[in-house]
Amino acid sequence: NTAACTFTVTVNDNQNPAITCPANIALNTAPGICSAVATYTTPTPTDNCPGATAACVPASGSTFQKGVTTVTCTATDASNNTAACTFTVTVTDNQNPTITCPAAQALVLNSSCAGVLADYRSLATVADNCTASGSLTVTQSPAAGTAVSGVGTTVVTLTVTDASGNSANCTFNVNRVDTTLPTITCPAAQTLVLNSSCAGVLADYRSLATVADNCTA
Repeated sequence: NTAACTFTVTVNDNQNPAITCPANIALNTAPGICSAVATYTTPTPTDNCPGATAACVPASGSTFQKGVTTVTCTATDASNNTAACTFTVTVTDNQNPTITCPAAQALVLNSSCAGVLADYRSLATVADNCTASGSLTVTQSPAAGTAVSGVGTTVVTLTVTDASGNSANCTFNVNRVDTTLPTITCPAAQTLVLNSSCAGVLADYRSLATVADNCTA
């Protein structure tokens, strides 16, 4: 004669899987834009039981903006135990901004044959892949307010710098122009004594004139 009874043995998996992230990634911005696409291999998790999977956010192939972005990879096993790791994607802007200088400028000299350089920075056309044109820093050399004198040409350099410290420059000429007329004062009336033939020859009176100019001795 026999009798039987039953009971159950339930085995629960409470062990988290293990996951190891790839090394940190460093990229430069793609040409003309302020971001880069990063690709990497999603790590393969290990676990005491089969069926563990992994996913990363942001995913491989995503577009990463300039700066540091943390990527989180999470492993999940068949019992919904999880583990996570992180790594960073650093995107650096190494592209120089662009700058186009104005055409040659004219500086009219004053009565002392001198003048002061203007602020020409607003005449430049600037652009950058990451920094808005209104936020770019433009410097001028020689600086606005610099005194210059004499007819000739002053070469001015404009330099643009973006938020990442990348820079570019251009040059243009400032032509120093004299538009002040010289002055001349003639001598008093002169006497020419005629010879026996009732004729005479005009002298060279140029040295008797009084002349002056703002730029010419």
